Amino acid sequence: MKPSIRLADPDDLDRIDRIEAASFDADRFPRRNLARMLAGRRTRFLLAEASTGQGGYLALSFRTGSRVARIYSVAVDPASRRQGLAEALLEAAVELATARNCHVLRLEVRASNGAARKLYDRYGFRLHDTRIAYYEDGETGLVLEALLELPSCPVIAEHDP
Repeated sequence: MKPSIRLADPDDLDRIDRIEAASFDADRFPRRNLARMLAGRRTRFLLAEASTGQGGYLALSFRTGSRVARIYSVAVDPASRRQGLAEALLEAAVELATARNCHVLRLEVRASNGAARKLYDRYGFRLHDTRIAYYEDGETGLVLEALLELPSCPVIAEHDP
């Protein structure tokens, strides 16, 4: 069964902060930044429900006038892993970005994060750029992007007279 995904609101701050704390030792979003992003209009948070643990979230940012959407973070509570949450969140992000007429979905990932890189590869993400010493601990960040398929216009079939 596919996990349930919904848009988060400011009332979900505690849950998102718990998922963030359980998922990352370093490079965490401070709670105040999460609160600011949740209250703002630029970033949308998608929440995934899980049968165990806190579930997961994905933060997706849009810039006015840009056709590039950016995934700021994907986090799944360790107790909620292996339930397809990351995949469901990524699919929902693609749908939301496509609905907003974005042509590209971009993100950064640690070069050492093989599991995430495999997931992103399955969804068509390709290397766009490399950022040396991007993370707090000096690790390289890989900028990946996927081209989004926008809804096409209906084609009128030609018929013989």
